[in-house]
Amino acid sequence: MDIALREAVGSRPTLESLLTVLTGKGLVPPKIVLAVRTIQNYGNFGSHAQEASAGDISAEDVRPCLDALTQLAVWYGKASDSLAEEAVRHRLSSHQRGTGTTRVADSTLIVVKAVLLACGFDKAMARRNHHVVPVQLPWADSLVRDVSTRLLDIAVYNEQRVRRLFETEEAVRDRVVPVGRVGYSMGGRNFYLLAARAGRWGRTTAEEFLANPAGAQIAVPRHSDMFDNLLSALSTDEGGLRDCGVTVLDVPHHLGLELFHLNRDVLAVGGQNLRMHAHDDDSYFELLNSEMLPASTQARLRSAAANTLIANRAWLEELDLHPAELHRELMRSFHAVGSNEDRFERMVRDLVTHASFPPETLSDSRERLVRHVLFESYRWGSP
Repeated sequence: MDIALREAVGSRPTLESLLTVLTGKGLVPPKIVLAVRTIQNYGNFGSHAQEASAGDISAEDVRPCLDALTQLAVWYGKASDSLAEEAVRHRLSSHQRGTGTTRVADSTLIVVKAVLLACGFDKAMARRNHHVVPVQLPWADSLVRDVSTRLLDIAVYNEQRVRRLFETEEAVRDRVVPVGRVGYSMGGRNFYLLAARAGRWGRTTAEEFLANPAGAQIAVPRHSDMFDNLLSALSTDEGGLRDCGVTVLDVPHHLGLELFHLNRDVLAVGGQNLRMHAHDDDSYFELLNSEMLPASTQARLRSAAANTLIANRAWLEELDLHPAELHRELMRSFHAVGSNEDRFERMVRDLVTHASFPPETLSDSRERLVRHVLFESYRWGSP
């Protein structure tokens, strides 16, 4: 119904009519129709009286329905996000850009938002008579492409992913300039694999999982550094995951604990907001994290945790800015935060207000999360 309303599809609101229209327009892929049919069939079975000889329904009996529901939820989350992203990009591309404006990729991720605040980017642009327009887009490879097409002028993104796009996409390489490194997410210890204690993996150790991960469904944004970290941690590639019997659920970057509410058997690789929210709830634990891995793997993950500032080449030329000059200016402000208690406390309050948290997270938990991430990533404040 949500997608039909967004796409202005006129149809009677029955499952049959909606599926017919939405699949005909290519808005629902065939494999998702199969998932819907699976859920529908289980619903029909459950809503009608069965012969006594049918026996009781066990948890194992309903696993296919839960898997189908998980697949549907993952697809819907991504489809819904994709429609929202399209709307933002359409608005940016159709909107006449005013003179003296700079579009920066804003973020509700604590690590990234803290960089933008600490660098004093707004002030740096004001000195050049530029007004900063923040734009909310997901933490994904698409950020780099948006800078290359100049939907954005400047952004913070994972350094390793930027390099990979430089190697594979000529337009990105020609139009995007790396300005400089801006720190490491969580000091390089930003990998974890989250599990529900009541789920399939609740009694499994890290060693047992690494020895036999067959059957695992891992929720992770595929086109992001989080997926790279998963491959590094398991010392494999995508083909290797399939050979091990591991299924990847490509989820939105801001995944919360919602998937566990549907299916306690899934595993999740996400951002620090998800990680710290799970720390506040004894129902979850880290089946695997950086510190459980060999030293060589830890070093590889630390290197992959570096973030860099990237800018559109034409934007830099218009402002007559050399990348190294801009980086030095921003980093002077960035490093000053650690020795200025007032600035640091203002940043904490700003992040508690504007960063992304699950709706049920209490204020004290938000502040604790912000302070933890800032200390682990940039050694600001106290441990």
